[in-house]
Amino acid sequence: MRGHQRFGDFDREAVELASRLAASVVEIRAGSGVGAGTIWESDGLIVTNDHVVPSGQVEVSLSDGRTATGHVVARDQHNDLAVVSVNLAGLPAVNVRRDPVRPGELVMSIGHPFGVRHSVALGIVSTTTVTVDRFQRLLIRADVSIGPGSSGGPLVDAVGRVVGINSMMGGGLALAVPTFLAEGLIQAVVARAPA
Repeated sequence: MRGHQRFGDFDREAVELASRLAASVVEIRAGSGVGAGTIWESDGLIVTNDHVVPSGQVEVSLSDGRTATGHVVARDQHNDLAVVSVNLAGLPAVNVRRDPVRPGELVMSIGHPFGVRHSVALGIVSTTTVTVDRFQRLLIRADVSIGPGSSGGPLVDAVGRVVGINSMMGGGLALAVPTFLAEGLIQAVVARAPA
């Protein structure tokens, strides 16, 4: 009975976590392409993948139904990251984890695969160093299901802290860019902002 109770507690916590995080995951449209974005700063800075925003201007849709024009203010093509700025304040920003994720940890992915908004997938971290195009890169590999439209959405740990930005599939598993790389790009944007 005790084991069933623990599983029920975990189930409720996972549902609550997914519901809470959905407010921080936006939909990004660039032409005919659709991806996700993660609200990083409450003043309108959103992290996504570079490949999601091929142009400098995009349409951003929030979970509450609002839409806004977003402008790409920074890119890191090597790590497939971009920062989009929208002229909105008081947005529900994510909680970012600073210490590295470890193999075996439970993680959750949220995005819009195949147009299904705020789709959730659960899995575990497999490894944090992946070979892509013959190069060793720092990517989190996890056995969560993502698809077109998931790119730019968050990969979060069991307490809801963002550990990575979903980027692509590799060998049937999700690959996400670690948060410290996104943090570096965000800090560069903030440093350039006028006082």
